Amino acid sequence: MRIVDLGCGAGRDLVSWGVTPADQVTGLDIDDSSLAIAKSRFPDRTFLRGAGECLPLESESFDRVISAIAIPYMNIQKTLSEIYRVLVPGGSVSLSLHPPSFTIAELLHKAIPNPAPTVFRLYVLANGLWFHGTGRTVGFLRGRTESFQTERGMKIAMNRAGFVDLSFRRAAGPAGGTFAVEARKSKVIDPSTAVRVP
Repeated sequence: MRIVDLGCGAGRDLVSWGVTPADQVTGLDIDDSSLAIAKSRFPDRTFLRGAGECLPLESESFDRVISAIAIPYMNIQKTLSEIYRVLVPGGSVSLSLHPPSFTIAELLHKAIPNPAPTVFRLYVLANGLWFHGTGRTVGFLRGRTESFQTERGMKIAMNRAGFVDLSFRRAAGPAGGTFAVEARKSKVIDPSTAVRVP
């Protein structure tokens, strides 16, 4: 299976994601120093510099995209469109995300009373609320983006991008835990009519 690890950082063991040694993994990240570490830790994998909003990958070239807590720091609607583009018809996506409790904990325990971090965390909170209602995020200064995600917001965003068969699950973790969504790219019966089927 051809897999993209989006926001791979310094690389990680992907067994818990169901990745086997036979799978061909391509890791993507925006941080060159993390990618250098990843290349030394996992020499059998391919690592590329790239952002989720503009994946440096060919269309319909991967069977699965996974991402561990990286999507919250991206323009979600652009990233989901790119993930959809690089997946083969019927390909799957697995994402772990930030629930609202993470943002609230960051605000209360790390930002307040410092003015700049407090302002940024209030933006993250507002951006998460906007995402909950619209399935879209809004960038901050210098293009930085961050938000929390909700099941409702992810349903809106993923349906808009064309994903089907969405499923959600929650897991224990820091600041109240994380939650994950899995979905797949719809299949196309006839490319000339571009009819999608589940």
